[in-house]
Amino acid sequence: MTSGKPSKPNVSHPHGENGHQLFNEMDKNEQYRRGVKMLQERCKAIQKNNERIVHRLHLVKKLTKKRNREVEMLKNRLDRHNDGWRTAPQPVAVKLEESKASE
Repeated sequence: MTSGKPSKPNVSHPHGENGHQLFNEMDKNEQYRRGVKMLQERCKAIQKNNERIVHRLHLVKKLTKKRNREVEMLKNRLDRHNDGWRTAPQPVAVKLEESKASE
């Protein structure tokens, strides 16, 4: 009883009944896209924070160098005036003696 045409095999639709499988795949793809987007946003936030920290480190390094230069300049100036600052007692020792006397 064949008409000469090849018969179609009895195979179910690849997307399942009522498209549930297609919906599940679309849902998984959407979840994946959301996850990727969230990771990208988090990476951008971390990168921005890292850039702020690097900027702050450069600023602190610059300030430290400036302070060290100023300290050296002050030492040289005091030495030129024969101030004798190198042999002067340290203020920390004086403060310790003052705090003991007040007790």
